[in-house]
Amino acid sequence: MIVHVWIWGKFILVCVLVFAVLAGLAGGVYLCFAIHPVLGVAAVVALVAGVYLIIRHLSRTGVLQRLQLLRGLAGVGEGTPEADELKALVGTTAVAETPLRPSGAIRTGDKRVVATTEARFINKGATVKIIKAAGANVVVREVLQDNDEAV
Repeated sequence: MIVHVWIWGKFILVCVLVFAVLAGLAGGVYLCFAIHPVLGVAAVVALVAGVYLIIRHLSRTGVLQRLQLLRGLAGVGEGTPEADELKALVGTTAVAETPLRPSGAIRTGDKRVVATTEARFINKGATVKIIKAAGANVVVREVLQDNDEAV
């Protein structure tokens, strides 16, 4: 609770400071225009150039990269924590908990997984074999009951 109050307090303080800075800049530009229009235009040009240089400097230091989430992007399949668990299920059999038309739910052990069929519809209760797992996607194929081969 104290941490949340501290974070919100810090956020509000930063917002107030940013608002004060923006109000000061806007007031300065207004006063420059009130004194002379050329001085006002010069103030706007200086303000735009200053913002550009600050953003350019921040992008080199890494501060802006963290704000833009350019660093530490997860690769394909790394953003889903269960991706490794699903890859370990490849080759195992499961039971269709819902009709797979072409996607639905399967149960393997005590885990319920969302799966997609290769091409055919599979009825509820059918035995399926997990043939591929990529990220959070699992592809299954129906298993024939008489010879335990995937169709």
